[in-house]
Amino acid sequence: MFKKTMTTIGAGIALAAAGVLASGTAAFAHECFNPNRSEQGNAGASNSQAWLTVHIEELTMGLPEADADCVLDAYAATGAPMSFTIMVKGAVGQDGTIASNNPHADKAGDGKGIDEIFAAHGDDIVGSFAECGVELPF
Repeated sequence: MFKKTMTTIGAGIALAAAGVLASGTAAFAHECFNPNRSEQGNAGASNSQAWLTVHIEELTMGLPEADADCVLDAYAATGAPMSFTIMVKGAVGQDGTIASNNPHADKAGDGKGIDEIFAAHGDDIVGSFAECGVELPF
């Protein structure tokens, strides 16, 4: 009886650890995107389990309508993309990420290959909120 209980507890701990590790991997990879992929390509990629399209307007959810409109208008004026198809499933052999192991940090937002949202457009996002006097949701 004791052995069965310990096996059950051990299995529960292992499952919990796996869940934490899996969610951490997604968090590290959440901002990698391909800046050169077409809208049609992004739509196709979103049909896989590895990529998900997120929209800038999602950052304004829960804000008063006037604040959300101000932020979205300010962001649109930057010319930056209104959506990103991001990597949500880690890359094998890359510690679960695509771009984090790149020794060339200057290439993280150069518009070629795989970029990181905040390296490429972080100033546009943060600036849009600041321009409207709205606190960032993260």
